Amino acid sequence: MPKEHSIEPAAFAPILADLGLEASALLHIDPSTFAESKGEVVRGKGDVFLGPIGTGLDVPAAGNLYKKHSDGALGPTNTLVFYFKSPRTDGELARWRNQFWPWLHVVALYRLHDGAIRRETLQGASDVAGRAERDGFVFVAKRREHVMSPAQTTAKFDQNAGGWNPKPGSPGYAHYRWMRRYVAEFATPKDGARVLDFGCGAGWVGIEAALRAKDVVLCAFDPSPEMTRFATENAREAGVTKFTARVGFGEEPPFPARGEAPFDVVYSSGVISFSPDVERWCDGLAATLVAGGTLVIGDIQRESRGMQKRRTTRVLLPAREMNALVPDEVKRRLEKRGFVHEATAGYQLTDPVPQLTHHADKKLGGVLSPLLLAWNRMRAGASAGASFDSWVMRFKKR
Repeated sequence: MPKEHSIEPAAFAPILADLGLEASALLHIDPSTFAESKGEVVRGKGDVFLGPIGTGLDVPAAGNLYKKHSDGALGPTNTLVFYFKSPRTDGELARWRNQFWPWLHVVALYRLHDGAIRRETLQGASDVAGRAERDGFVFVAKRREHVMSPAQTTAKFDQNAGGWNPKPGSPGYAHYRWMRRYVAEFATPKDGARVLDFGCGAGWVGIEAALRAKDVVLCAFDPSPEMTRFATENAREAGVTKFTARVGFGEEPPFPARGEAPFDVVYSSGVISFSPDVERWCDGLAATLVAGGTLVIGDIQRESRGMQKRRTTRVLLPAREMNALVPDEVKRRLEKRGFVHEATAGYQLTDPVPQLTHHADKKLGGVLSPLLLAWNRMRAGASAGASFDSWVMRFKKR
């Protein structure tokens, strides 16, 4: 393989073609020139190629330097392609991924070896046509704000909606429904209450809550029209007759609209980690509740043992996993907005339970799934620390 110090984007033509990028249109930023730049940074708004990146670097210092020299050149929706030369472990690549966040989110990895090119994304891995001129690794990254933008979120949810609406008897269904029911039971609405499912997905948290009282008025919204369609169907099939769904985002919730009353109980499960602007999201959430109302909020636990392990060993992770907060971070934000904390619990055991559950459902015909679910149910309710991948909290609004 050629070993020139400066490597032009054209050397990665098969990868760029796979990405729909033109080598001639990329701005090439060579890190070896930074010492000669006298503090100057490149300006422009387009796609950027940065490399080669060698080994033995101070990752935080190098990452900050790369951001300084390329941030002004990268457009808001454009792509930054990093080339890492020399062998390195997935753990080393994960360190770089962590360093780039929250400036950038790595959406794809290409492994180059002896001419072969292997593409990896969260959707899977496959070979790329053509031959690589060099060995190494290529990161493909986008700005966090773009990856988590309303348009990108809506497209992702619509595309994957079916996977978030499992059917009875399908692998993992019992566990899926138990988790939604656990969150719903963290507060019980009164008869006739107005209830909002804030970012409803397939709707089951709100539906489970509505089924626990009489004459509940249930409203729900989600960024995805497809998810609100599923939620409407699920509510009807479950016998929830007073149900209304709208499309919208937590930063500007579609409920309550002008002239509509705020809600007595609001549930938000697995939503805050999708928000690119948590402060605006919390403002939107607070505006939906009546004074004296109850809020139940839950999400994934960024500092669980399993999540920490994934961040140090896996090169690619979902943006929401990188964006997730710990319960205390959410608690402090809500207390600033007039909420009084009442209770916290963890309810999804961490590594290796999710892996064992997935294996039992997919490979063993579900033979161990009831036992693993019983284990989760028995442990749920303990403090939401490192033993749990998911947490839930209850608040009262002053």
